[in-house]
Parts: sequence; structure tokens; C-alpha cells
Amino acid sequence: MIKKTFLLGFIFLFPFIAFAQQTQQKKQKTNVYLKFGTGLYWDICGVGSDYYRGPAVPAVLGPQIWIEGGIRLNDGLVVTAGIMYVTLKRKYEHASPYPGKKYQYSIQNYAFGLGYEFKLGKHSRLMPQIDFVINRTQSYTPYFGADYNNDGSVTVYPDIFNWDDTEAGAVFNLDYYYQFKNRLFLGVRGGVYYVLGMEGVTATPLVGFKF
Repeated sequence: MIKKTFLLGFIFLFPFIAFAQQTQQKKQKTNVYLKFGTGLYWDICGVGSDYYRGPAVPAVLGPQIWIEGGIRLNDGLVVTAGIMYVTLKRKYEHASPYPGKKYQYSIQNYAFGLGYEFKLGKHSRLMPQIDFVINRTQSYTPYFGADYNNDGSVTVYPDIFNWDDTEAGAVFNLDYYYQFKNRLFLGVRGGVYYVLGMEGVTATPLVGFKF
């Protein structure tokens, strides 16, 4: 009798148990997001002395653009991946054959990391994030080369120096955004880049969407 009662009770409750499990699974559904921004990047890295740049290089400011995707896990932890690109200009120093002129260079960062989304209110969110980055810097610098001839004379000619440097580092980002009901969110991002020393600081607005 007890076994039959238990069996009938289980059969009766089974639809409610199944419904509760489906509801719980929906609540634990993983969120995928995509966000991007464009703003300002300060290159604050210290460049050592060389023939073209001179003994000291000041920080320079340039436009930055970035895009990032991520997956939010059930416990609030977020796995991220993104790309950042910035173009900058520096002045040649006094030792250069082009004193006072500017040369252009670019920085690309390929990042993979972890973040955590905190709820500050019904719609406000704060997300600190730390990433491992591959940092690539490229520049095309004009200069004068020289060849020594057999008769002791020197032949001077213009040339282009292609500089390409890839290093590993880290970046710390802090995002604050407002989450709308339609899954769109708007906010701001601040970031600090570290690649063999302090590399750069960034500040950009951000736009994103959760799927």
C-alpha cells in the first residue's frame, strides 16, 4: 500500500518537478554578450634611448577602437576574448634626420581573460576584468642610411625602417554600464595595459548587447 501511494504520488508530482527543473534551467541559462567601444588611448610607456627617438619620449594620445565577446557563466564569472587597435604619432627627437616631424605607429592587442559582473542595482552593472594579451607594435620609420665606398667616400641614401615587435602582457579593465530591458547596455570603460612595464591607459564609452 505504501509503495503504491508513493508511486501514485510521484506520478502526480512528476509534471510539477519537470516544470520546476525547466524553470531552473532557464534561470541558469548562460548569457553571451558582444560589446565594443571607441575612445582615447594614452601611450605612457618609456622608450629607451636610440638614434631616432632620443633619450626620452613623452606620453602621446591617440584614437582607439575595440571589440569584445564573452560568455557569462551561472555564477557570474565571465570568460572574455577581444581585439584592440590604436594608431599614434610621435615626434622625432633632435638626433633624428627629421627633427620635429612625426612618424606614425600602431598597436594591436589580442586579449583573453576573466571578469565578474556585479549588480549595483536593478539596472546598474560593474565588471572588473583581467586579460592576458598579445601586444603587437608596428611602425614604418624613414631614415638615412650610409655606405662607405672603397675610396673612403660615403654614399647617403633614404630608406624605410620597418619595426615590428610582439610581446605578452596583461590588461585590467573596469566597465560600468546600464542594462536596459531589451538586453542593450551602455556605459564606460577604463583600462590599464602592462607589457614589460606600464604600457598605456584607455578611457572609452561602450555599447553592448546580451543574447
